[in-house]
Amino acid sequence: MPAEGVLGVGDLLEAVARIGLRPGDPVFVGPDGMIDADLLDFVRSKEFRNLEPESKRNYATDIRLLLEFLSSRGVPWRQASERDLADYRDCRCSAPANPERIGGTKWNREGAAFTKLFRWAKVSPLPVDLSRREDRAPDSVSARVSWLTPRTWAL
Repeated sequence: MPAEGVLGVGDLLEAVARIGLRPGDPVFVGPDGMIDADLLDFVRSKEFRNLEPESKRNYATDIRLLLEFLSSRGVPWRQASERDLADYRDCRCSAPANPERIGGTKWNREGAAFTKLFRWAKVSPLPVDLSRREDRAPDSVSARVSWLTPRTWAL
């Protein structure tokens, strides 16, 4: 740490620990340079905190991309509509102008992150909810692998 601290904070590690963040926890900073206090509460919530470290990283990245999309439309994330999320899904999954389109499995992971966030925030109606069939990708491939024992294989 520099002697003068970081961003005017002398002991950044202690300051971060004081507000309940853990190493590796994401912090969402808006286009205005301000930290979104609601998203900070989400990161510190049991819903997010109990995720595996890799899931935290992936969910944070997915949420950041959605926040950027909503911000470009001037839509606060708590006011996102089903139409906003349908447009975002189209942009991510099928828009010809997007050279890095994603498949169904990736969309379902992103949708899971968004569903977790919007449920935690008690946004109603939920703009996306993976418990609804229409919000899940039909071309998703399950990552669940079933192994057979040699005895079962022989049968």
